[in-house]
Amino acid sequence: MAESEKFDGMLLAMAQQHTAGVIQLLDTFFSFLARKTDFYTGAPQETSEKMVMEKFRKYQSLALAEQEKKKAEYEEMERRKQERMKKKELDEKKLNAQPKIIELTDDEASELQKNLSQEPAKTKEPEKVEKMDDDDEEEDKGKLKPNAGNGCDLDKYRWTQTLQEVEVKNKSLL
Repeated sequence: MAESEKFDGMLLAMAQQHTAGVIQLLDTFFSFLARKTDFYTGAPQETSEKMVMEKFRKYQSLALAEQEKKKAEYEEMERRKQERMKKKELDEKKLNAQPKIIELTDDEASELQKNLSQEPAKTKEPEKVEKMDDDDEEEDKGKLKPNAGNGCDLDKYRWTQTLQEVEVKNKSLL
């Protein structure tokens, strides 16, 4: 922890206790210096005022520089955000400008048909799988019916389950 941050916790607690804000906090601090130290009387009168003003100007310039830095970072972030939004809008315009339906020539259509017919057929479900009965709900048609163990019996394996465990068995080993 940096030396300047050493007392942040205590000072923050003090600041939170001063409902009138910074003015009241400064009043408390300078009152403390007058009551408990020789800050005002231990050196010539202008020395204490000079010390206060030096520290004030030092931290004022640091605070203003930090504020400018944050402002520049925020403006850069906003500029990038605007650029991204403009790019996104352009991309969407390009996408929307493309035709939704493309007319194919006879040659292109036959080439497309040839490519589609060469794609491998989707794998079919195993034939031994028990299908849902006709009296089941319409939305459940075509789905696998669970076995007695709340699992499923497939070609090469079967599985069952409880809330605590799942058991998978290879049918060739049964």
